[in-house]
Amino acid sequence: MDDVVIRLTRVIASDSRLAILSYLAEHGEATPTQLKKELRIPLNTLSTDLRILAAIGLIKGRRSGAQCYYSFASPYGEGTLSGDMSRWLRSLLSGSGTRKSNCELPEVRNRSSRRARPPLHATIFEAATAFTDLRRLQILRYLEAHAEATVEEFVRHLHMSPHAVSRQTSKLRRRGLVVARKREAGRLAFSLAAEYKTPIHQRMHEIVRATWRKK
Repeated sequence: MDDVVIRLTRVIASDSRLAILSYLAEHGEATPTQLKKELRIPLNTLSTDLRILAAIGLIKGRRSGAQCYYSFASPYGEGTLSGDMSRWLRSLLSGSGTRKSNCELPEVRNRSSRRARPPLHATIFEAATAFTDLRRLQILRYLEAHAEATVEEFVRHLHMSPHAVSRQTSKLRRRGLVVARKREAGRLAFSLAAEYKTPIHQRMHEIVRATWRKK
């Protein structure tokens, strides 16, 4: 199941795909021609993104004659990772209610587009990248079952190098999913955060955790 989480969150962590999802959330349905015109995304990039979004189950397409229409709806049911993520993102990106409270973050790095990233997209992008690496998922899952853990415990139980543990816990701390406190002799002990950076980070983590618990 972790490989599905990684594939899905990597699909979400894309400026062009978030732009497509936002347009579909606000307009209901669109053809590739409409999306190219409105979003100014190169056709080859657009075609690839639509195929990826449909394959992972965030959107679906339908044919009418020679034309294909895409909508922000998952072919998967409630309780599935793609289905739940699609419904939540559609509600969020359609503009219902709480954008400012969710989005007060600085621009995140590694932008894939030269255009300015909307704050809401930046927040979704950052939250998704918490789950795009297997080692980060292993750390989060370990902390689900243990109140806290040290670097040495992660190394022993997860078979990671100390450098990898330090690097991945640092990324999780920046995203607000993990916190650290000092134990005796200055050693750090990590635990899941009691409060999230934003409601978006919280909801994405909840959807992923629900998938883990069903396994």
